[in-house]
Amino acid sequence: MYQADYHLYPISPEKQFSIPMNLFHKIRRIGLLRGKSKFILVFLNGFLFALLLYFYMEDNYEKNLFVALASYVKSESDNKAILPEDSVLLRSLHLVHSVEGSRAKIFASQEVNAWKSELIQPVTYDLMTGKKACGGFCYVLARLLGEFNVEVRFAQMKVDNEYGGHIVIEAKTPNGWAVLDPSFDVFFTKPDGQLASFADVQGNWDYYKQQLPQDYNHAYRYAGVRYTNWEKIPVIMPVVKNVMYFTMGKEKTDSFSFRNLILKKFSLLFNITLGIYLLLIYFTIRKFIRNRQRTVYMNPNILFPRKSMEPVMKTIA
Repeated sequence: MYQADYHLYPISPEKQFSIPMNLFHKIRRIGLLRGKSKFILVFLNGFLFALLLYFYMEDNYEKNLFVALASYVKSESDNKAILPEDSVLLRSLHLVHSVEGSRAKIFASQEVNAWKSELIQPVTYDLMTGKKACGGFCYVLARLLGEFNVEVRFAQMKVDNEYGGHIVIEAKTPNGWAVLDPSFDVFFTKPDGQLASFADVQGNWDYYKQQLPQDYNHAYRYAGVRYTNWEKIPVIMPVVKNVMYFTMGKEKTDSFSFRNLILKKFSLLFNITLGIYLLLIYFTIRKFIRNRQRTVYMNPNILFPRKSMEPVMKTIA
């Protein structure tokens, strides 16, 4: 009997038919690749799901901390000598200066090296250590004022002809912007008793500098301000700025603070990861459906029906 290089593959417990070995290896190779891709997809889904849980827990922890701080501010905001709309701002300013100032002294000579503080740099790290100087103080104040739905922006002060030499916060009030410096516990009042903005202080420094504390660094003279460093990421940031000029106008763009977008970092990371996770789920389901279809099409019982193969088998025999 002629022996061909065929491999027996069972159609049923009763009968068998032969398929070429090269076709068998192709089918097997497809199955192995499919198995590897399934493993990768399962791993990515699990990894992203774990990240979602982590970011959610960190964001929830951060929110609860600032909710507690906001509750303390509300309970202590009872100074009737201050305008009601400004009392929360000033109490928040004093609290952040007090808490961050004391912790900055404790951690000044201590190194806190961890992947979370180095890579993510969350506001909880600033709250805990006070190590990032004026920028960290401002992040904590801005995050706290966010619990009161107060609009804020980060003002990068011009010092020695360079922007970013000192960072302060401007908070939106019914009477306009109010500049707050948590590093020195500084705010300014206009002659009518309302809080002054950065522009007010810059326009009349000789008047407002009389309200400064003794330990203030007079190099911070409110000589100029920018709210976003549009040169930090070459090409991309200038393009974004030009698009915003076209869509929002020059005035709104120049006063736009990019740091506001990354204030709640864990919330931002959660939303980004969730978007990627949903796309991966869609891709996984789509791939699963296509694999099911391929499995049906590559089934030898369908490719080589028993009745159609019987004449071939008789010829070979």
